[in-house]
Amino acid sequence: MLLRLLWPLAYLAACGDPSPKTDPHAEAWSAQYDAGRAAFAQSRFDEASAAFTTALTLAKHFDPDDPRYGRATHQLAQLHVLQGELAEAESLYVDLREREASLPAHSPAKILTLDKLGDTYRLQKRLAEAAALYAQVLAFQQTHQGDGAVAKSLEKLADVYRARGHRARADSLTYTARALTLRTQAHGYFVQGNYEQAEPLLQSALALQEQHFGVDHPDLARTCYYTGRLYAAQDQYRKATHFYRRALAADPADPDRAREALDALPTH
Repeated sequence: MLLRLLWPLAYLAACGDPSPKTDPHAEAWSAQYDAGRAAFAQSRFDEASAAFTTALTLAKHFDPDDPRYGRATHQLAQLHVLQGELAEAESLYVDLREREASLPAHSPAKILTLDKLGDTYRLQKRLAEAAALYAQVLAFQQTHQGDGAVAKSLEKLADVYRARGHRARADSLTYTARALTLRTQAHGYFVQGNYEQAEPLLQSALALQEQHFGVDHPDLARTCYYTGRLYAAQDQYRKATHFYRRALAADPADPDRAREALDALPTH
């Protein structure tokens, strides 16, 4: 579980320095940060901790909204999590949350910090606090991010509810996450033009949603819409019409996308 919760180090490593290396603090920060990553990759955790701590100290010289402070914090906090030092990780994330307080309410950096603090609380069995943070993250993702990100947060919330004994709620979240994951995979194949791979995934998502949520659920409406798009792309207009109409029937409060797609078909 611990490794699954860690923020991918490869992603952080791919982020370039936000300013030219003419500033001595910037050069020193890069040297320490890179040294920390190299030591971490070789499981020299004491060296990694010392380097990331120095990088974090150096980052205090940058502007308050400079992302390098957050990058160093996340690396050091994850190192603590990996070693079971959850109180230390929590302290770092609480500090980072306070530092990011002036950022916009829906800043991705703030959302990442809330998510990682939620992970730390979950590992500490502070389940109510974890659930509250995950709910904030989920609200952001449902508006600003795709199904894949939403599915991951739903799975985390499901784990929390299951640990608190709310099995029915946990199962509902798990089924929703699975359907979203299938739909995300199908969309990936769809944009590649691999319709044969996309179709069974959408069918599985539909079956899961029909079984657990009924035929009038907004998520099912969206899956029907995507299925309609799949068939329309293959000139199977009768099937496309069927699924667009199902989308309209399932979610009449938000019909615009399916209605426009239906009207655009050569034949109904």
